[in-house]
Amino acid sequence: MPLTDENRGTNADGSRSEDYCTYCYKNGEFTQEFTMNQMIEFCLQFLDQWNTLTGCKLTPVQAKEQMLRHFPHLKRWKMKDERTLTEKATHLLAQCENVTVASIDAYGYPRPVQMSKIGAKGFHEVWMATSADSVKVNDFKTNNKAGLCYDHYGDGVALRGTVEIVTDDAVRKDMWQDWFIYHFPGGASDPNYVLLHFIGTEATFWINGEFAHSNI
Repeated sequence: MPLTDENRGTNADGSRSEDYCTYCYKNGEFTQEFTMNQMIEFCLQFLDQWNTLTGCKLTPVQAKEQMLRHFPHLKRWKMKDERTLTEKATHLLAQCENVTVASIDAYGYPRPVQMSKIGAKGFHEVWMATSADSVKVNDFKTNNKAGLCYDHYGDGVALRGTVEIVTDDAVRKDMWQDWFIYHFPGGASDPNYVLLHFIGTEATFWINGEFAHSNI
């Protein structure tokens, strides 16, 4: 992106940045805490607009190939990310509002559903709220083995582990969120309100081009 006086970002002292645009950099901080791969996926959603403005006719594949060649030479991405893979995964989970959790049904098939993440610890422990009479709760009562995955702009983590169904009143009250009332009119003491507590024991990572398997 060509830098002009109109689109330059700002440094912490209010001066104009010589390196970054206003969409990426304001008041001395990056506006998005992305890995390089996430930034590429983020930029791809503006490809039609870019093609119109520049007169180019790049396909998503062509645009991605060009960015993969060019981005590593930009100042931001030359700086080595010193975080461990699990630290990157923890940050990735924090970026995600939703996760996909899979139970095992009566016929032995996985049953994946998307759910809101209401709490997390590290990169492998996730809390969700659901109805006591739901299909997935029935599945987990029979078989507590589970899968869970989350992703954000191309980076992702897939986990295998177990699910605990939590009905303790103190924990339910502590984890209660105001918007739950639309699903559980009885509030935190609604008997149909339960928590699912997923704990991963194995992980597969795909973060910023790095692929790895790990026991937890």
